Amino acid sequence: MAILQHSRASPTEDFSIARQVMADVADYYLANGGPAAAREHVEKVANELKIYPDSHEAYLDTMAMIAEAEQAERLKAEALFQQQQQNLIKSMMGVVKSQENTKQPTADKHPRQDLHDVVLPPKLSSEKAIRIWRKLQEAGMIDDRYQPVRLSRTDVALLAEEMTIRLADENDNLLDIKEWKPYETLWHRKNMKADLQRALTQDKTPEFRDKIKRILEGEA
Repeated sequence: MAILQHSRASPTEDFSIARQVMADVADYYLANGGPAAAREHVEKVANELKIYPDSHEAYLDTMAMIAEAEQAERLKAEALFQQQQQNLIKSMMGVVKSQENTKQPTADKHPRQDLHDVVLPPKLSSEKAIRIWRKLQEAGMIDDRYQPVRLSRTDVALLAEEMTIRLADENDNLLDIKEWKPYETLWHRKNMKADLQRALTQDKTPEFRDKIKRILEGEA
């Protein structure tokens, strides 16, 4: 009986069994395992298909195809990572912005007022008191809203004491009466009398008192 000999190549140009088989194996494992699995199985079948004259060329072309797929997969993973990083940064910025929007401003408990909104207590709005305020403002000790500028609590108490002495009437001075309430109201303070007691124990007090007296010189 005559033996039927199968052709190893198709009449179609550029087609061979080796090339087709390797391409099919690569396609399958690229979709079901990835480039590493595709490379492993193409290596196996390439050894079996070496009987075909173009098997080596087909092998190289198939490996090149796998390498391209591997590079595309790598680029896709990098793009995904970059996108995730950008999303993470945007998310973090959104949280920070949200916190900034919801956070209450750390302003003074007593908001700034326009000059015409400042109401001085009667004791502190006399003609003499206004002259004292102006001198303190010129010295940079009081601002345009009649608030102390960079003074400690004990300094403020000493300033209030000095103003009280100069603005008190004869009876108040004789009885050593010091009204803290007008200053506590204007400066939003409490227990200024206690602050004065602490000031009396501090070494810097005499120097600060002398400074106030120099500023208010002429306002007996």
